[in-house]
Amino acid sequence: MKKVVKNVAKNTGGVCLIIIGFMLIFTPGPGLLTILAGLYITSFPGKPALVAKLKKTKFYHRYVINIESKIKSKFKRKNK
Repeated sequence: MKKVVKNVAKNTGGVCLIIIGFMLIFTPGPGLLTILAGLYITSFPGKPALVAKLKKTKFYHRYVINIESKIKSKFKRKNK
């Protein structure tokens, strides 16, 4: 019974992240990364192929490069 409740909660949270991600696409925010986080959390057939396809988009790479550069610059400032 606990496993069923855990899976339902996990999938509900993932779907909520996907919906929030779609709203963030039209506003300034990391919409695509939020959608990917939701996809990683949920479990459904064909998930690995869909996530791989989304990772190949130019938007994904643009967001990842932007976030990595921000993290690296903050890390460098803290270590100096």
